[in-house]
Amino acid sequence: MKSSFHFVSCATLCAITLAISSLSGCGEAESVEETTTVAPAPPVSVAPSTDNQQAAATDDMPAFSDAPEFSDAPPKADQPPGLADLKIPDPDGPSSLDPLRLPEPAPVDESWREEWITSFEEARARAQKENKDILVNFTGSDWCTWCIRLSQEVFSQPEFAEYAKKQFILVEADFPMSPAGQPEAIDPQHQEMADTYEFQGFPTIMLFDKQGRPFAQTGYQPGGAAAYNPHLEEFRLARVDRDTAIAAADKLAGAERAKKLDDALGNLPPNLLFPAYESVVEEIIKLDADNTAELRSQYEDQLANHQFMARVQAIEKRISSTENPDPILADIAKVAKEFGGDPRRDYVTTMFQINVLNYFDRIDDLLAVATEALKSDSLENDYRANLFMTLLRILNQADRQKDALAITDDAISQFKGNDELTMQFMIARADFLHRLDRVEEGRQSIADARKVGGAAAAFQIDQVEQEIFGSISSSDPPPTDLPEPAKPAAATNESSTREAAKTDGAK
Repeated sequence: MKSSFHFVSCATLCAITLAISSLSGCGEAESVEETTTVAPAPPVSVAPSTDNQQAAATDDMPAFSDAPEFSDAPPKADQPPGLADLKIPDPDGPSSLDPLRLPEPAPVDESWREEWITSFEEARARAQKENKDILVNFTGSDWCTWCIRLSQEVFSQPEFAEYAKKQFILVEADFPMSPAGQPEAIDPQHQEMADTYEFQGFPTIMLFDKQGRPFAQTGYQPGGAAAYNPHLEEFRLARVDRDTAIAAADKLAGAERAKKLDDALGNLPPNLLFPAYESVVEEIIKLDADNTAELRSQYEDQLANHQFMARVQAIEKRISSTENPDPILADIAKVAKEFGGDPRRDYVTTMFQINVLNYFDRIDDLLAVATEALKSDSLENDYRANLFMTLLRILNQADRQKDALAITDDAISQFKGNDELTMQFMIARADFLHRLDRVEEGRQSIADARKVGGAAAAFQIDQVEQEIFGSISSSDPPPTDLPEPAKPAAATNESSTREAAKTDGAK
């Protein structure tokens, strides 16, 4: 029997993994630093929320919901299919600004849209004939504030039209929210492209060469066409450098050719290497078979990650159409064996198994998988903490608080040296004890959390304690030297990093 829980797709797992450690092939980060430290987060309660959604979670923990979190999206019931896992909010992104407080652009003539087509295949044919690049605007034309602003401030302006006419074939890939025509309003070709490139927000602007290979990705930029035209031109010139390097490589052989091909790929965002440039990556690996240029080792891991995620995604597509998860689990076990040995990939396959078992309401099997994973000495602490939090949320929603309580005790024991995580799990323990009518023990667990968290966490713990128990046991006065609220980030969008574009604002 399938559970009512949402299945978390591998795209979401990939984003979770990216938040912890770079996993090439599933992110678009130009420079995502690897880390083994869980970022500090405010205390969380795992008590069920009133709307039957999952418990509140920190941004660095897996979220068991496939609902996008657009800053200005319409009701959830109107979400377009297939976009469920594209949105992970970024508090520092442009969407942290309130678009309603920004001055509205003057109304413009919509005739500019006549220059845009919807078919990528038609665009590619025209691009080859006219020797131009292709610009694709992935947009939500009737709901995405930053998409609308980009259209009004840039695409509708004569200055942009004059520039684009010389350099690009223009394609609009629209994902409207209007109830009329849903889901037919979304072009399957556009959905396929969105799935292929796994961008994380709207608007996303992608540039392709005349062969249809992507070479740049960006989004909303302030400053109108006067700033946007040179922004695009920088990408186009990088594509010219790519082509120059490839042409030079054609005159070379062996490791020298591998180095020049590497130079060519160096002009591209890493997230766009696959699948478009997979054959080039494979050739570099083959040319530098003895790793004298240190390119084979560099690219082998990237290629393995891409092939791994492609296999996982293919398996994921079968989830909703089956009533028996065992073949799915057997296939993911094969993938885990074939691509095992890397902590990031091992974590993704473990989480995949857990999500499948949760989807099919096989909680005992899920616990067995998680328990086995937690025994591994190679499981890094950040992955371990995420796995513990995931188990707590699943068990809480399954009304298995006794099992969850045992998990919190285990987590507290394993993270004794990490005050932040110890405090988190003590708070979770208090929540479960309260739900089991063990109120005094729960209060004691909150008191223990206070000792670990210290004065800096007192105010946050007060808030959580009141949420759990309805009152605060601490007699300490609230702090008077709270830091000033962070100011919203400027509305910029450098698309080289996936982590900078998690919501409807630009990346």
